[in-house]
Amino acid sequence: RADDLWLALEEESGQGILIRCGGLELAAPGFAHAANARRSAEAHGLPHEVLSPAEANRRWPAVRVPDDWDVLFSPQAGYLLTEPALRAMADGARNRGVAIQTNEAAQGWETDAGGVRVWTDRATYRADRLIVTAGAWSVQMLADLGLPLTVRRKVLWWLAVEDTAPFAPDRFPVFVADSPLGEIYGFPIDEHPGLKIADHAGGDPTTPDAVDRTVRNEEAANVVALARRLFPLATDRVLESVVCLYSMTPDHDFVIDRHPEQPAVVLGAGFSGHGFKFATAVGELLVSLALEPAAATLPRLALSRLTAAPAAASA
Repeated sequence: RADDLWLALEEESGQGILIRCGGLELAAPGFAHAANARRSAEAHGLPHEVLSPAEANRRWPAVRVPDDWDVLFSPQAGYLLTEPALRAMADGARNRGVAIQTNEAAQGWETDAGGVRVWTDRATYRADRLIVTAGAWSVQMLADLGLPLTVRRKVLWWLAVEDTAPFAPDRFPVFVADSPLGEIYGFPIDEHPGLKIADHAGGDPTTPDAVDRTVRNEEAANVVALARRLFPLATDRVLESVVCLYSMTPDHDFVIDRHPEQPAVVLGAGFSGHGFKFATAVGELLVSLALEPAAATLPRLALSRLTAAPAAASA
C-alpha cells in the first residue's frame, strides 16, 4: 500500500521520489537475512531471484560477494529521495488545508470535555482529535502509557570510493548484508558524495535530549570492513557521518493504534529504524483511526501486544 501511495504522490507532485534500482539481500554462512527475505517474497508473491555469488558479481561490477554467501535479488526494491518526499507530502497537506507549524516544540497534551488541548513552546491548540507521532520523544509525550520503547543512537556513514560510476543507481542496487559484522545496509551514490552505509543492528541506548552527536572514528570499523569486503572500489576514507535515532519496540514492529483510555487520541510510535518507507500508508492508517470510528489497526501493530500481561508459566 505504501508503494502505491508513493507512486500516487509522485504523480500528484510531478517529482521523482521512488528510485527502483533493485535490492540485494545478502547473508554470510549461518545468517538468515537472505533466506527470510526469500520466504517473505514467496509468501506475498513478490518478484525475486535467487542468485549465486558469481551471478551477482557478474551482474553488478562494483560487487564481490563471497562464494559461500546466500544472495537474493528483489527487482522492485529501491530507495526514496527523502527531501523531495518530505516536500511533496508537505505541499500535498497544505493544498488540502493543513497548517504546518515549524520549529515549534510540543510540550504536552490533555483531553477534556471540549476535546483535545496541545501546548507548545509558542502556543496552545485545540482540536477534536489528536494524532501523536513524536518519534524518539514518544516515551515522554505518551508517558501515561508506559510504552516499552528504547531509543538507540545510530551512525550513518558516507565512504569514498575509487570510482563512483559503478555505484550509480542504474548500476548498483540497495543492499542489506547480514554477517558477523552486523546487519549492514547501503545505497547507490545519488545526489550525495560517497557510499551511504550503516548498521541496522545494535546501537547504544540513549535519550533524544542527551544523545552524543559526536562521531568517533573507531565507530566506522564494521561498516568499513564490510564495504571493503563486498565492494573492491570502496575505501576506508569517511567523507561524512551523522548521528540519528531509532525508537525501538521489543519486537521491532510499529505501534499504530488508538489510545486505550482516550479515544480521541491516536498514536504512531516505535518505528524501529524502518518506518519512513511506510510513511504514506502509516499516515493513511492513522487518519482512518482518528476519523472513522469503525476503523481498526492491524493486529501486529496493536498497542495491546506490548502492554498485555505475560502469560503465566506452565510446567
